[in-house]
Amino acid sequence: MNVKESGWNVAWSWESANNVAGLCMTNKGIAVATGLEIILIDDDGSALWKSSLPFRTFSIAVAEGVLGVLAGHGFHVLKLADGTQLHEGRATSGGFSDLLPRPGGGWVLADRKGHLHLFNTEGRGMRRLQAGNIRKLVGWFDREHLLVHDEEGHICCIRMVGEDSQRRIEERKWSWCSRLEEGRMILQAADGGMWEGVPHPFGWDIIDRVENVVMEPLDGTRAVDGWWILGINGILSRIPPIEDDFVLDGGDMLTGDGSTTLVSSTREGLLRWWEAPNSALKRKRRVQSEVAQAREDLDWDNRKQVFLAARDAEDNGQLSKAAELYQKLGRSEDVRRILKLKREEV
Repeated sequence: MNVKESGWNVAWSWESANNVAGLCMTNKGIAVATGLEIILIDDDGSALWKSSLPFRTFSIAVAEGVLGVLAGHGFHVLKLADGTQLHEGRATSGGFSDLLPRPGGGWVLADRKGHLHLFNTEGRGMRRLQAGNIRKLVGWFDREHLLVHDEEGHICCIRMVGEDSQRRIEERKWSWCSRLEEGRMILQAADGGMWEGVPHPFGWDIIDRVENVVMEPLDGTRAVDGWWILGINGILSRIPPIEDDFVLDGGDMLTGDGSTTLVSSTREGLLRWWEAPNSALKRKRRVQSEVAQAREDLDWDNRKQVFLAARDAEDNGQLSKAAELYQKLGRSEDVRRILKLKREEV
């Protein structure tokens, strides 16, 4: 496609030596689960650190200063600064299936046997409750109320403090839904149609059909210009649709910063960092500024070397050479001073 029509461009790409199984945006760049490693890559495509785990990672999430990682049957917490593990990890029979950071600190994890687990920020277990089998942890209304997509396809609200309670916000069943982002979510109905909704613990503030969009979504994330949905065909499509059905070549995984950056990857390991027009322009200007500064620094370093050589020549009585070097630097006063010394010498 002509990416200029969509306004998004690939700022850089990166290829892993191993298959990629998970992505997570952080304030430092993008965390990538590849092989038995987690790699943190900055927004210029340079690897900041690597951390090895005993099992393959399949899900990553970020909280304040840490990464939550699901690998094998275990839950691990890594320091975002350098990738070191805070402890040896926590495991449960059958393993965990999904994780989300909790508002105000901590984590909630769903296991494969119908339980939810609460952990503190460092990964210490705090509580377990029976919730039934869950397809996806959708998001939080606040620290107490968690939105989930249950095994039967209902969107449910679970109260996580006091006496646990759970209610369906409506009776409709959904085949897929996104995470809750800025209070909104995208859902797919049984007939394949796409809907956008603003839920509350007892129902919907808004739930609207997205016209003329039928697809099989794998993932979705919000950006400055709306939702971007990754389909099973590897194509990134925007909601609302772009004129003339322009799309982006995505892959198998998608994440974003909620604003001007999207990151997609194929399972084989080709990662693309997409930027919205204004962000791409800022990057271009920043790079131009860095290049200009580097040239200026180099020029200053060269001038300094010439100046030191001129002083050495002057101190050693090589006045003609000193005058020539001062002339290269445009130091007219020093040239006149050296020429005066030469005349006095004669």
